[in-house]
Formats: sequence, structure tokens, C-alpha cells
Amino acid sequence: MNRSVFEMHWQYYLSIEKMLVKTNQYVTHSKKNKDAYSDEFASIILLSCSELDSLFRQLCDNYGIQSESKYFKMKDYARVIGKYFGNDFGLATGINTINDDSIIIFPFEYIDATKPYANLKWWKDYQLIKHDRIKNVTKGNLLNAVNSVAAQFIILRELIEFIDDSNGKEYIRKNYWSEYWVPVV
Repeated sequence: MNRSVFEMHWQYYLSIEKMLVKTNQYVTHSKKNKDAYSDEFASIILLSCSELDSLFRQLCDNYGIQSESKYFKMKDYARVIGKYFGNDFGLATGINTINDDSIIIFPFEYIDATKPYANLKWWKDYQLIKHDRIKNVTKGNLLNAVNSVAAQFIILRELIEFIDDSNGKEYIRKNYWSEYWVPVV
């Protein structure tokens, strides 16, 4: 991957992450509020997952994975995720909450290429919002927003590996992080 292309994706990610962080002023990012929904959460989900679609395609290209149909679908992406970097990468929100009630997520934990939407509830909900936002207003919730932005972050971190060493891959790996996410294992 070309470093300048990566940096364009990274800057876009940071703008979406900033939108998510700002919502904490109104809805604390905690497990108790995971089902809180709003137009802003729906917007974050739509922006993040739309970008994820591009990032997933880039990941498939980098690993030489072809779509089984005319267009790439989540089942194509799921094959790459499951085969090359697994589903055990977890993140916690870096927002301080009362009683350590942070949201801890593993966006790809239940990924399965044989199931609809690759068994990812947040991706299914994104599709529902995309095709009928009014009918699916409650799908635009905090948990889906956190999952989609976390997935975007994880895929970007994986794409760093495709930057040529001479283009500063090691620098990017060490310095392009987030103040919002805390890794969990």
C-alpha cells in the first residue's frame, strides 16, 4: 500500500473517531448506554462502514483474494479476516466511566463467512440503516458505532503491514495510534 493513500484513509478515520469521541459529551460511552441511539450514531456508522468497505477491498487486493461474485460482499472480507489475522483483536473504549463500565468489544469475534453478513451484527445493522434509516432508527446506536469505528481502526492497523519499509512502515506502526482505544486480550 502506498503511504500517501494510507495516510488519506488514516486522516478520514481520525475525523470519524473524533465524531464518536464528541458524542461522549451527551451519552457516556458505557455498557449501560450501549443501546442509546441517535442520528449522530447512525451517521458515524454509515461513514465508518462505507469506508470499511473500501478498506476491506484493499485488504482483499493485498492478499490476492477475489470476490466469489461480481461485487465484493462481507463473506469475501470474512475469508480474509479469518485466514490472515483472526478474530481475537479486542479494544476497549478509553473513556473513563463509573465502576469501570467501559465498552469492551471484539468486532470480528463471531465472524463466519458462511452466515449472512458474516455473522457480524453491527455490519447487518449498518446495511439495515443504509437501506431504510427511518425504519431502523434504533440500529444507529452507541454499540454499533463503537464496533464499526473499532473495526475500521483494526483494518487500518492491518493495512500498515502492506506499506513498504522504505516508506516509514515502522514509524507509522509506532506513531499512528488512537487516544480512544485501549487494546485488550
